[in-house]
Amino acid sequence: MENAAQSTPPPGIIRWVFFLGAAGFTAGFLGPLALNPGANQGPLLGILITGPGGALLGLLLFVVCFALRVPADWQWLALKTFSGTIAVLTLFFCLPQPVFRGFVEEIQVAACKPPVEMADQAVAYWQKRIAGVTWQPPRANWEQDSRARLAQDPAVILDVTVLRRLPIYESRKPWNRGAISTPGWVATSEQKSYYVGYAGESCASFGSGSKLLQYVSYSTPAYDGNAQNWPPREVSAFLNLLSLEPVPPAYEPLANR
Repeated sequence: MENAAQSTPPPGIIRWVFFLGAAGFTAGFLGPLALNPGANQGPLLGILITGPGGALLGLLLFVVCFALRVPADWQWLALKTFSGTIAVLTLFFCLPQPVFRGFVEEIQVAACKPPVEMADQAVAYWQKRIAGVTWQPPRANWEQDSRARLAQDPAVILDVTVLRRLPIYESRKPWNRGAISTPGWVATSEQKSYYVGYAGESCASFGSGSKLLQYVSYSTPAYDGNAQNWPPREVSAFLNLLSLEPVPPAYEPLANR
């Protein structure tokens, strides 16, 4: 029995290539599907990267072991170790990274105005956009409808200076899913305009020179693909402005540090 154990042949090139390639392919194919379904690469990670990469590493390790005359039992141990390591590292790489949710911003108000004051500017912007789009005609009477919506919209537009900005991230790994984090405040002096729909039509809370903490959700106004919504009917999207909101309670502890 002892002689039989000592005469066990080394893995050989086929096993090196197959086992490491299979480990990389399986983890790279199934890992994104199970751990991060929304990932852009999906199973292509295993098909294009970790599967071929594992096979290439197996070929390289076989050559090294053959050149150095590594004993068979050590080769089997190395084969198992490298296969497991490739699988674990690939699965770790598949774990979802924190997702960016938005900014808490300290702003200084420069001016407050009703949305209708931006009508001419917005209409000119969409006229240029429509002129450059040949595959989708604009909705009927879009200009008149948009001007009417702007005149009736119960909101205000703030022209502000952003004094500092706090990026907000939400963790998505299994052990810290939902945890909120931030790298800290970043000083800036950016001039911006925002849509504010939560305070009604009054500018009383937004006096010139006043400083406020507000939240800007990371959601860029965009065309949703509906032919009846081109140019967009939503006022903030038509004005091409992000919206200011009160700081969510979950983010207040980070903002007040």
